[in-house]
Amino acid sequence: NDEQAKLQILMSSLTDEQVDRYEAFRRSKFSQSQIKKIVHSVTGVSPSANCCIVLCGIAKVLVGQVLEASFDVQDSLKESGSVQPKHIRDAVRRMRNRGELGFSGHRKHKLKRL
Repeated sequence: NDEQAKLQILMSSLTDEQVDRYEAFRRSKFSQSQIKKIVHSVTGVSPSANCCIVLCGIAKVLVGQVLEASFDVQDSLKESGSVQPKHIRDAVRRMRNRGELGFSGHRKHKLKRL
């Protein structure tokens, strides 16, 4: 299969650390029951199973993006070892400033009436 061949080429070009991170990412997942509880507590509505699956996927991608940005922050500070909370906070701040999170987090937006 062409897709498998492309994946093999990609995997062979990764460092051991990158392969470990990729494998951990593939194995990780968010609990649908926890996502369902969070959505219900925020919206007051019990989400469908399909909604929970989608939200689990979105959450996983978001966490992956924040972690990659955290590694970039760590590299820019010329630090090594495990990612620290300060790296994550700085990564989220940078992503928010670049508009990559889709929300500002600190501003309240008023709804406009049509």
